Amino acid sequence: MIPAKIENVFIQVTTDYTGVITNIIAGKFAINEFILQELIYDSCPFLEGTLDALSLNETFLLEGMVIFSDEKEFNVDIELFKHEKSIDVLIHNRTNVYKIVDKLNQNRNDIFFIKREIAEKNIELEKLRKIADKANEEKSRFLAMMSHEIRNPLNAILGYAEMISSEKLNTKVAKYTKTLASAGKNLKVIVDDILDLSRIEAGKLALVSEQISIKKIVKNCKNDFKHLKTNEDVALVFSTSKKIPKFVLGDAVRIHQILANLISNAIKFTNKGSVKTSVKVLSETETEIKLIFEVADTGRGMSKEQGLKIFEEYQQNELNDNRIHGGAGLGLAIVNRLVKAMHGKVYVKSKLHVGTSFFVEISFAKTSKIVTSFKQKVIKEKEVNLKGKNILVADDDVLNQTIVAHILKEEEVTTTIIYNGLEAFAKLKAATFDVVLLDINMPNMTGEELMQQKQDFSSLNANTPFLAVTANTAKEDVERYLALGFSGVISKPYTKADFIQKIKTVFK
Repeated sequence: MIPAKIENVFIQVTTDYTGVITNIIAGKFAINEFILQELIYDSCPFLEGTLDALSLNETFLLEGMVIFSDEKEFNVDIELFKHEKSIDVLIHNRTNVYKIVDKLNQNRNDIFFIKREIAEKNIELEKLRKIADKANEEKSRFLAMMSHEIRNPLNAILGYAEMISSEKLNTKVAKYTKTLASAGKNLKVIVDDILDLSRIEAGKLALVSEQISIKKIVKNCKNDFKHLKTNEDVALVFSTSKKIPKFVLGDAVRIHQILANLISNAIKFTNKGSVKTSVKVLSETETEIKLIFEVADTGRGMSKEQGLKIFEEYQQNELNDNRIHGGAGLGLAIVNRLVKAMHGKVYVKSKLHVGTSFFVEISFAKTSKIVTSFKQKVIKEKEVNLKGKNILVADDDVLNQTIVAHILKEEEVTTTIIYNGLEAFAKLKAATFDVVLLDINMPNMTGEELMQQKQDFSSLNANTPFLAVTANTAKEDVERYLALGFSGVISKPYTKADFIQKIKTVFK
């Protein structure tokens, strides 16, 4: 007995050599189309001529044929076997199979075209990536060049402001000078922020992992802002949990930068009340500790909508924020990027006209070793006096020359000032100096090119320390200068104190 379901998918009939159906052996598929003593060609016209050509006692298979039954189309496979006096015809309904095959073929074709499209898109994306990389390189070069071009006049602005403020001034001029210096410092912050953001975007941000003290970082921030804060109506409060380990592994410079940006931002928008900075332990394991830094102010606060976009680049909540408070709206964007680079998170909670709290969560690896496991004796460094020192200064900028001459004159230094690298080369071959200050970007011969010719003037200045004076302060630039033989770098713009201290370090 053949199951009903199977009977409905096939039919087996017998015909004579002329195609007349002589017997219906089994099956019910399309049964109405096969009638005894009728020609099989009525339902299977494609068999006409095929039956005549069959070989005796051999199976012949026809695949993918089509028949109609009850106004429906069916895909069938047909097996034919020729006997001495009759022909067996076995018809299989393969409609569903062929639908699946068609679907698979269609999918295969679709996959082929998708793969080809993906390949084309990948080629296009590779081209776009190369264009983007080139644009990024061009942007980095542009920013480096603009940094140098901005820092040079900025050095003159801050230098002359400092020179003027040291003179006897009436109240009005002193106020103007203070405003000029403040504007210059704001411009320096903007330049530094833009370059920091550019380095982060270019993937040139290198985080270090060294033994650091979180409490010391907070203490340094406290000391910095104690001197910088001008609004006496705003109290600065700092606190750290006693549960924080003495040392963890991290990047002290970047942690300090994050806190400094948040505190500076809070002070800007707080006219009265307090700015509180705290550090607490959020969670801890045997090898890791997660800290939460909070900077809370009683300033003007933000709406929910403002809080959602506060970490975007160049974002400031009020149109006149830049004019009133300075900056370019990059501080919080840099904080966001730095925290993400440390695999942490930063978020804000704020209420309009009440205040704002910024939270930073960062995990630090614990360190089992303590570098300073014993008390070290503090040796007071010998104070260096520059009086009488013979210093060569090579700088093509007249304004910078004036500032340097003024600073060194106050230190009673013997100063030789020249305008380019070739003149410096000639002087170094003719006389011995205690220190040489070389501007990196000079006409005729740059500071770097001059250092590469050091062997030509080594007879008189073999042990003379050289300091690079430059606005190019990226890490890779500084490393290149040190590799060339410079003893250190004086970064433009500089203050008088920084300038003198940098020179003194080469004598210690």
